[in-house]
Amino acid sequence: MCFSFHLGTLHNKCTVQKNSTFLVSNGCISSAPVEITSCSGLCETSSIYSAEANALVHSCSCCQEMTTTKKEATLTCPDGSNISHSYIYIGSCGCKASDCSGQSTSLRRRRRRL
Repeated sequence: MCFSFHLGTLHNKCTVQKNSTFLVSNGCISSAPVEITSCSGLCETSSIYSAEANALVHSCSCCQEMTTTKKEATLTCPDGSNISHSYIYIGSCGCKASDCSGQSTSLRRRRRRL
């Protein structure tokens, strides 16, 4: 999902969000909370009329991961055994260009015939 900016200023810049939680997989759980990351924030999105194309030109960017690493956590299972569980850790986030649905809207296509 893309969010737009207000008056040219991004109020909630796209950044890494951190949260500690217990990892659970196949009934096994981490013995301590693990730091999980996500990307959250606003990126630029716009619709601008192009006289040359006689259409609206859309530009979108979404807040996404820029760098990631694979991390490992040890999970303890109900039978007392331990398993290694790998997960993706986000190192940095940024605004990446993305495909807007309906790249352009032609004015000719929108006119009704009488």
